[in-house]
Amino acid sequence: MRRAVMAAAVAGALLLAACTGGSASLDGAVPSAAPGPREGGPDPSILPEAADAGVATRLADDVVPPTNRWYSALAFGDPGLPVFPKPLSFQAVDGGFAMGLTRPDAQPDAILAPAVADLTVTVAGASGFGEVVDASPVAVTLATGPVALTLAQGVPVVAVSSDGGAEAELSAAFEPAGDGLATATIGATEYGIALDGASVDGTALTLDPGGTAQLFAVPEGGEAAAIAAALGPVARGADAEYALADAATTTVTYADEPTVVAVPAARAADLDCTLGTYATIDGPFSVCRASSVSWDVPLVEPSASLDLSGITDAERDAIAAAFAADAGAEPDLPADTYFGAKALYRLANLLQIADALGEDAYAEQLQGTLEEQLDRWGDPEGCAERAERCFTYDPALRGVVGLATAFGSEQFNDHHFHYGYLLYAAAVAGARDPELAERIGPVMDLVAEDIAAPGTSDAFPLRRAFDPVAGHSWASGISPFADGNNQESSSEAALAWNAVALWADLRGDDALGGSARWMLSAESEAATRLWLAPDLTGLDGYAHPIVAIEWGAKRDYATWFSDDPAAMLGIQVIPGQPAAAAYLGAVPAERIVASVDEAWGQGTPGQFADYLLMYRALAGDEERAAAWAAAVDLPDSAIDDGSSRTWMLAWIAAAG
Repeated sequence: MRRAVMAAAVAGALLLAACTGGSASLDGAVPSAAPGPREGGPDPSILPEAADAGVATRLADDVVPPTNRWYSALAFGDPGLPVFPKPLSFQAVDGGFAMGLTRPDAQPDAILAPAVADLTVTVAGASGFGEVVDASPVAVTLATGPVALTLAQGVPVVAVSSDGGAEAELSAAFEPAGDGLATATIGATEYGIALDGASVDGTALTLDPGGTAQLFAVPEGGEAAAIAAALGPVARGADAEYALADAATTTVTYADEPTVVAVPAARAADLDCTLGTYATIDGPFSVCRASSVSWDVPLVEPSASLDLSGITDAERDAIAAAFAADAGAEPDLPADTYFGAKALYRLANLLQIADALGEDAYAEQLQGTLEEQLDRWGDPEGCAERAERCFTYDPALRGVVGLATAFGSEQFNDHHFHYGYLLYAAAVAGARDPELAERIGPVMDLVAEDIAAPGTSDAFPLRRAFDPVAGHSWASGISPFADGNNQESSSEAALAWNAVALWADLRGDDALGGSARWMLSAESEAATRLWLAPDLTGLDGYAHPIVAIEWGAKRDYATWFSDDPAAMLGIQVIPGQPAAAAYLGAVPAERIVASVDEAWGQGTPGQFADYLLMYRALAGDEERAAAWAAAVDLPDSAIDDGSSRTWMLAWIAAAG
């Protein structure tokens, strides 16, 4: 049952004199949490119905639409776009599919591994591009005529099965290579088909009733016979669970019996990994035999506070002077779900400092503004009365859509980026006023459920954006791209899970809070591993210390909105939230300095300069002192609309 509580993470959190972090924490270890029915989840029927987003779907009636997945292109929009279960690419084609082994090519500004259609399989009696009949955050099954095609992230095969039997035509002739195995060399790649209740005769593939054929590319240093012998059950329904203790543990279970898995080398230490390696855009993947894979990442606790207990009097005076200017200015409060929510996040952080400084009049003013705005956003009937600062529910795509929309949010793009800002503000203001939390609670619960539902239901997909195998989220709702899905701002994703955890604590929702802590920890580790401090061994042609966008098929030094180097790094630090310091500070100091130097260029950047200075302050005392001096003199125009000079200085002071 939900209840309003005062969260230790946000109530009076930012104590300038003696703050110790104030992060919310769990009492002891959390037992392993596997996906299951969502008991007592929020009711979306309190919201008006959203306008039709006009998204074409290819889904069985009982499948909750899987937006924001690595495979979303199979379910939505124009058919035929590839998806990328590393190291393979897969494309649904009319009456079948095409697949191939991707090979990374490191260029100065991108690491590319586009789709490869080495092998096409055309199913007799099938037409169209199939429909998704089973979907989880890890695996997807596509029905194409009489066959089911199963893909799972982490299992380097395309599994073809048929309850009633089927025949298919292969685009290349395969030859017998032992019991239950056929092979063919296509270009420079050897492919194999492991057969169970199935047979291959040249280009003809026959499946008996209940039969399966698992198609794979032979890894470097591996053999087709060894892969075929190691393959176990089809990984349909594969999914993940987590546990929280001293670390955050992810366990992905693929089957009841061992099968072939492909994992990043860092996750292979405790597995039987003698089957070879695959090259991927994320580095080499070891090929192992296992029924499940588990790994730990550092536990990151949610927080709305900065530790300023060790700051100097001069720093305190500078923060107070900046606060007087920031809090006294008339706030700009846009109406859309991104910039509007971002403005409330900014006010929430100023409110924290107002309380800490004892600025009661300013605190009352800031709280009043937040309450007025949050009451509007939290009104369940708001969208029946106006076209902005309100929420609707989309019964087709199963989720909450805020008005006014921004950046394609009506197609479920970037929901976690947008809603993280709003939930953070709601948690901070709600902790000071439990009656506010109760008033806005039903709507904000739905906002959190939209991006982070911790269990299965008919109303929302399980953890909409989060990919437990990759350890990070995907930002595009329907993924209409030839390079698969993508995520640009790793830092705004981490903010989302921090905010969900803070809000869950305030509402007493333990299931949501535990799940959000896991996602916060995993997303934070992925932000350093893939974006901020990537291991580029073997990818020497790439010329930058960071990655700005992670795709299914490439890694880009680019953003959606700017070609300025400051944008490439700034979008990985925005908005300088409290919980980010734990993982940003884990990046080696020399990597931080090199990244900021590249981003800063020859003069003060016009965008994200504040975040670059905040990041640089984590690289040691000398860098913090330089960042502080630059921050004091930074022009107002160089400070992001989601931040303030007050928050920038407080962040840098806390880095000491």
